[in-house]
Amino acid sequence: MRCRELGRNSRRRRVPIHRAKSILAAPVLLGLAGCGGHLGTFDTPETGGSKLANLLGFKNNDAPAAPGAEVRHIFCPQVIVLEGTAASQAYAGTPPSSANLRYQYALDDTARECTLEGDQLAIKIGVAGKVLLGPAGSPGSFSVPVRMAVLREHDNQPIVSNLYRAAVTVAAGETRADFTIVSEPLRVPFIQDHAEDDYTIKVGIDEGASADKSAGKHAKP
Repeated sequence: MRCRELGRNSRRRRVPIHRAKSILAAPVLLGLAGCGGHLGTFDTPETGGSKLANLLGFKNNDAPAAPGAEVRHIFCPQVIVLEGTAASQAYAGTPPSSANLRYQYALDDTARECTLEGDQLAIKIGVAGKVLLGPAGSPGSFSVPVRMAVLREHDNQPIVSNLYRAAVTVAAGETRADFTIVSEPLRVPFIQDHAEDDYTIKVGIDEGASADKSAGKHAKP
């Protein structure tokens, strides 16, 4: 399976993580496990965290300790942006060119925060990106589909895979707008403090998530 799938006759270049409507369909498993590329992480306190982590107020991954007990550090899984899904473009005609580019979605940064909830590891994921207008684009409202998934490290099987949509408005007279998405806590079984050895977090723009092609409709300025 190629990481990048471009329809020859389509006006939109899409790089789907999967083709099915189901959140946990098998193509998600194959697409997310197939290939990866790094784009921003929030790691141990020594790194200082990513800019997004600081903006969101994500805390160091230290589990609360009982009075008199030693603070327990949880090594949160790494965030990987699936190769080929960091950006998506839409064009006004064929063949696609810089002159007929309508808009582009792009991911800029990622962050994550882990906490212990009994026997579960709760992972909160943050993704930041932008919508850029091309020469053939116009201001208006956009819906950016971003998929976030937590996979088991040993077999690349998705435990949780959710699709989120960022509502973005490019104002009249502007050519770009930024967005941020923060997931609810995604819960997986807690195995050990070094959770990065047990799980991987993968994210990406998922234009193939559903048959809804209304994303990207925009009003006249």
